[in-house]
Amino acid sequence: MRILVRFAIVGLLVGIFLFSYEAQKPVTTRKPATNAPKSPKPNHDLLTTKQLHDNQLLYFAAIINYATSNITDGRWQEVKHPSNGWQIEPHLVSGTTRYFVWPDKQATADQKMVMPNWFSMSENVVTLHSFIIHSGGQDVVHEISVQEIINWHNQSQVRLQRLEKIQTNSCLLTEMTQKRPHRQTDEAFFKQIVNTNINLTIH
Repeated sequence: MRILVRFAIVGLLVGIFLFSYEAQKPVTTRKPATNAPKSPKPNHDLLTTKQLHDNQLLYFAAIINYATSNITDGRWQEVKHPSNGWQIEPHLVSGTTRYFVWPDKQATADQKMVMPNWFSMSENVVTLHSFIIHSGGQDVVHEISVQEIINWHNQSQVRLQRLEKIQTNSCLLTEMTQKRPHRQTDEAFFKQIVNTNINLTIH
């Protein structure tokens, strides 16, 4: 009988101890799981004619974006993904400004060994030129309306995002260079480079 009483007392003490231990443990609360969607990237505003007329570098970036995304003949694909941005270099030829597009925003004269892609602009039309190597001076030419360039960009946020990237990574040279109006074959172009060591963008 005494043994049973002792076991009962021991069991009671153990129970009191365990209850006291559990009561002293810190209470942790779990935060309810939330399935709230992540904030989407902000949409870019649609491109407008006014924006292009007010921002020359944006205008040129839109032309480059359109040309490198849509013109598959010629050499525009060569400047689609340059590692160091784009350089736009204006040249005055017979009263018309030609904008040379180099695949390096820090390109120097000694790096400009081949006639680049270039474009000219009228009020509502952009003319894209791509020089064909060993062609005797022939270009691949495309005429695109400014409105078509705007409409193409506004069809996709991805295109507007790439437009922003091109604008950010482009450099517009401000000094206008005057060039002679006559064309040269590519062979004459390279010969002149070797013999005279002059500006390599003569057209």
